[in-house]
Amino acid sequence: MLKTQERRLKLQKMKGELVDAARAKALIFRLAREERDAWINWPARAAALMAAELSAALSEQGSDVTLETSLMQKTLETHVRAQLSELGQNVRFDLT
Repeated sequence: MLKTQERRLKLQKMKGELVDAARAKALIFRLAREERDAWINWPARAAALMAAELSAALSEQGSDVTLETSLMQKTLETHVRAQLSELGQNVRFDLT
């Protein structure tokens, strides 16, 4: 009975139906960290474009307002970090 189970597990692993839990956890952790890092870096890339777009839209409406890129970036960073923090509290996984 034990040999049959061992063979079945070996076959499942060879077919890719089974994965190593430690390897899967490491992969999930790496992917989550990459996603988090991408979001943390996003405000620095998007702030100037967003500030310019909003300033132009306000000018078209007759408001003489210019949004500072640094203020836009700081605001975006605050909200992105809050969202990531909230998401991080809700994510749990168990591969056992």
